[in-house]
Amino acid sequence: MQAKLSVKREDLFFNISGLLMVAIISLIVLLNWHGWATSGPQLALMAGFAAMLTRQPSINSPQNRAYLYLGTQLLILIFALSYSSIYIFLFYVLSVQTLMLLPLRTGLRWVALFTLITALVSFYHDFQPYEDLVTSLINGAGFFFFGAFGNALVRAEQARDESQRILADLTEAHARLQRYAEQAETLAVAEERNRLSREMHDTLGHRLTVSIVQLEGAGRLIDKDSQRASQMIHTVREQLAEGLTELRATLAALRSPVVIAASLPKSLQTLSTDFTKATGLPVHLALPDNFPALDETQRVTFYRAAQEALTNTQRHAGANAVWLDIRQSRQDVVLRVEDDGVGIDGIGIDGLGAGKTKTDSVDFVPGIGLRGMQERAQQLGGHLTIDASPRGGARLTVRLPIDKEKDAGKEKEVAHGG
Repeated sequence: MQAKLSVKREDLFFNISGLLMVAIISLIVLLNWHGWATSGPQLALMAGFAAMLTRQPSINSPQNRAYLYLGTQLLILIFALSYSSIYIFLFYVLSVQTLMLLPLRTGLRWVALFTLITALVSFYHDFQPYEDLVTSLINGAGFFFFGAFGNALVRAEQARDESQRILADLTEAHARLQRYAEQAETLAVAEERNRLSREMHDTLGHRLTVSIVQLEGAGRLIDKDSQRASQMIHTVREQLAEGLTELRATLAALRSPVVIAASLPKSLQTLSTDFTKATGLPVHLALPDNFPALDETQRVTFYRAAQEALTNTQRHAGANAVWLDIRQSRQDVVLRVEDDGVGIDGIGIDGLGAGKTKTDSVDFVPGIGLRGMQERAQQLGGHLTIDASPRGGARLTVRLPIDKEKDAGKEKEVAHGG
């Protein structure tokens, strides 16, 4: 992997500062010219150091490239120190580079090595133990200080890059979630349309087909057997009346209250009223005064389960009345819909298998609606059951676990008048 050169503004500013220090030291060498044999090699070493400085690896480079770069720069300075101790100042530049390119612990070992080398050089050029010791300690502290600054700069750059990466990931994830939500909504609408299409085909379509056949027969018999034709027309009238009732029930289902997301009691009250108007079946609604705290998904699940249960009651139960209630316990919230119709046998307490009515005259095969309600309940940690009702008909029960923290928060709000 080839190392990329660092092009960030902070690195550019640092490189310019390092080059400026090299230029100043080179100027000092020129002003104190001692001939090509002495000053020439020093200028060559400074040119090499400056050239290497402009080719500093990026902080993402492999460590072997960083070691090669730092080792070359260190050798250049060691040779330069053999001429004069003024080159100690360039170790400040090298210390910053070291802690920018290497991990903290490794970089600190290198800085300690720089301190030792410069201390030995100080003792070598001018052996004054006390002054040299103080100078070495000051230089070492400076190396560590500037190195720590370089390390902090790198960490800040990495944190900024990481923040930008996380922001980009979150933005992309948010866009994906939006697309998934739109797709899910589209699929849900398509599924509901398909279900309603099947319902209308199986009910209203069937009745209209029978009615057309009956009317065609009555038209042929009206001159030959008017009494029988009259009976057939009466049958057609009953078929159309029942079809109109089913159509009204379907339209009532389409007019799902928008307030489901805010008020489940109001939605259930509206559903019951519309159902009674459309079918003539009274719905006895019983709701708790202190309604449990439910999230939107739970509210929609309860509403759809009640809607499906009422529709099935009207279609299959032959009932005279329906009872719908919601109850709350410590562990869960329960929706029950039951009727006094023909009832259902052969349904397990947790199953939705096929069964027969008590009269064994009508087969009961749960459709997509009930199975969909069961899947919704299971996704929320609950379950749906169908069994015999004490009132003589069938009973549908949906249990969803309660969110104790949310319910406790609601009770606290009520206690404080919220």
